[in-house]
Amino acid sequence: MSTSAGSRIMSLGEPFVPANEPRSLFLTFSNGFPLSEDQIFEFFDSWFPMCVEDVFVNRPVAARKLGKNDLFGKVIFRYFTIPNIVLGPYEKVGFSVYGRPMYCRRFETRRPKADNASAAHRDRRE
Repeated sequence: MSTSAGSRIMSLGEPFVPANEPRSLFLTFSNGFPLSEDQIFEFFDSWFPMCVEDVFVNRPVAARKLGKNDLFGKVIFRYFTIPNIVLGPYEKVGFSVYGRPMYCRRFETRRPKADNASAAHRDRRE
């Protein structure tokens, strides 16, 4: 599905794969107050017209069955300067989007917990 600015919105069947990208921001939502891709797109497009490239919101199927909401997403801009403008000197900033809280920060790749546990186990054996 495409928006008026040409952004490709993620369909329900595609997996969410976060990546380190200087043009992107990692988004989190308060539990019970999720935002849709369209709402996020419209929010940033009103600030930076024609600068939003993609918006993704994680939609875990298992969580949906349990009645849980989407808790995180990602927005990718066309220019690497936009995240710097949004964040300013802060590591994390919050906004109210349609009356719902949304927090933005840079995405940082972290090792999976299983890798950390096995590394700690190896360190103890040595």
